[in-house]
Amino acid sequence: MNSRQLQYFDAVLREGGFSAASRRLNVAQPALSGHIASLEAELGVKLFERTNKGVTPTSAGIRLGHHAEAILRQLDAATADVSGGEDSPSGEVMVALPLTAAYLLSARIYERVARELPRVSLRVVEGLSFESGDIMSSGRGDLGLVPNAADLPNLEAITLFQENLYLVGKWDGVSPRIGEVPLRDLPDYPLIQTHKRVVLRRSIEELAASQGVRLNTSFEITGLHVLYSLLEAGLGYAIMNWALLGSRWDMNVLAAWKIVEPEAKRTISLTWPRNRPMTDAVRAVRRILVEILREVVAEGRWPASDVSLHDESWL
Repeated sequence: MNSRQLQYFDAVLREGGFSAASRRLNVAQPALSGHIASLEAELGVKLFERTNKGVTPTSAGIRLGHHAEAILRQLDAATADVSGGEDSPSGEVMVALPLTAAYLLSARIYERVARELPRVSLRVVEGLSFESGDIMSSGRGDLGLVPNAADLPNLEAITLFQENLYLVGKWDGVSPRIGEVPLRDLPDYPLIQTHKRVVLRRSIEELAASQGVRLNTSFEITGLHVLYSLLEAGLGYAIMNWALLGSRWDMNVLAAWKIVEPEAKRTISLTWPRNRPMTDAVRAVRRILVEILREVVAEGRWPASDVSLHDESWL
C-alpha cells in the first residue's frame, strides 16, 4: 500500500464513483480502477460494492477510509509544516468539538484563525461527546475538546477545567428558575437521556450507581433539537452542563437545578494525538483555542472551576 493508492481510494470514496474520481484526479478511469483492484488484492478484501449508480464502501472500505483520511492529512500537514516556516504556519488543522463547545467557540475560532493565521485552513467538526472522542482516538483530529478524556487511547490530554451538571426541565413560570436538587432525589424525575455512549450520561449513571441511586429514564434520544423539544413541552427532564443550557436560557422556558449531595461534575480536557509530532499550525491553533476558552469561562458563558486552563507551562 502506498500514498498514491490511498489518494485514489480516498477520491473514489468521497466522489462515490470511479468516473467522478477520475475527473477529479485527472487520471484515466481504467488506470484508477487498476490501482483500486491492486489495493483490494493486496489487502485481500473488497473495498467497494459496484452498482449501477456508482459504488458504496464495504465495511472494510469504511475502516480503510478512516485510516486513509488520517494518513493523507498527516502527509499534507508534514509538507505544509516544513515548507511554511515557524513565522508563517500553514496547513489544515482539524478541531473536534462536542456540541456544547461548538456553539460557544466556533465563530470566535474561525475569526481569529482567519485573522492571525491566514495560511492555516481550519476545519471544525462537531458531534456528541463520544463522536469527538472517536475522531481524536482514531487519529483523524489534530485537537479536540473531550469530556472525561482520561481513558481514551493514543492521546495526550490536559484537563482544563471542571463543570457542574444540572437537572433541567420546563419552568412553571412561578418558582425560582435556579435551584439545587440532591442526587438522591433524581429518581423522582423522568429523564430524557442521550445515547449510552455519550460521556455525560455515563458519568451521571456511574455517580448515581455509586450512591445507590437508580435513575428513571423515560426517553432515549439522539438529537439536540429533539431534546429541547421534549424539555420545552414538559415531557421530562435532562441532565446537562450550563454551557449547553445557556443558548436557550434567555427564552425563559426552562429551569435548572444544580445537582448536589454530592455535586455532579465532569472534566473537560484538550487532547491531541500522542503518536505524531505537533505542527506549528496545530500549536498556533491550540493557543488560540485555549485563549478563547479562557474568555468564555471568564464571561460566565461556560461556568467552570479552573484546573489547568490558565497554566502556561504546557502550551
